[in-house]
Amino acid sequence: MSNNFNKKKFIFIPSFKRIKYLIIILTVILFLFLIYEELYFKKRYKVFLQEFSVKYNYLLETYETNTIRRVKKLEISNIINAHLGKSIFLIPLSNISYEIENLRWVKGVNLSTNLKNKIKVEVLEYEPAGLYFFNDQIFYFSKEGTIIDKYNNKLNEKFIIFSGKNALNHALELLEIINNLNHLDLSSIEEAYYVNERRWNLKFTNQIIVYLSEKNIETSLINYVKIIKELKESEILSIKTIDLRNNKKALINFE
Repeated sequence: MSNNFNKKKFIFIPSFKRIKYLIIILTVILFLFLIYEELYFKKRYKVFLQEFSVKYNYLLETYETNTIRRVKKLEISNIINAHLGKSIFLIPLSNISYEIENLRWVKGVNLSTNLKNKIKVEVLEYEPAGLYFFNDQIFYFSKEGTIIDKYNNKLNEKFIIFSGKNALNHALELLEIINNLNHLDLSSIEEAYYVNERRWNLKFTNQIIVYLSEKNIETSLINYVKIIKELKESEILSIKTIDLRNNKKALINFE
């Protein structure tokens, strides 16, 4: 009998698990190599750009801004000055924008370069709508209902001071009604207190406190204007409160 029948054939086939591990190891090695290459050449690329910019004077030297009233220019300068002398092509505009946007009064910012030596900074500032009294401090708030900054009484500005629980959530509605009525007598409102999270009490410069209706704010304000017009100045000075919660009648309390 032939010996061929007694021989066994062995074919080496790697297991699926071994192949899987091998692929994973090769993938990790390739990934690490690509990261190294990227970082290495990126560093070399930055060095080359900086050297090129120094040689041909493409370095950041200055910046300019649009007209700003409330954002402090010194704060913007401090952010940009940290990048002076760097290649204009390597200035991290997104990082600078992020830092400027985090300054008080900044609503938005747009940066651009002249691709030579200057950055142009366009700042959009928040506009204050009123003042909010909270925790024994007074803050500006914007037309979007955002707390902006502490009140600076040196600026000699006139805004209504709002207070009371959840007052800020309803202040813009009251301001809109007042602005729409656009009456001179309503420009003398000094304070607005939100009572029991339901309605407003207003204090005027003549020290009169007016109780407004919960639902018919506009009608209450119109009635106040009518009452003031019908009274003499001496009578107005002696008024302590005017209750206009009922729009069909007014209760006047004299001192």
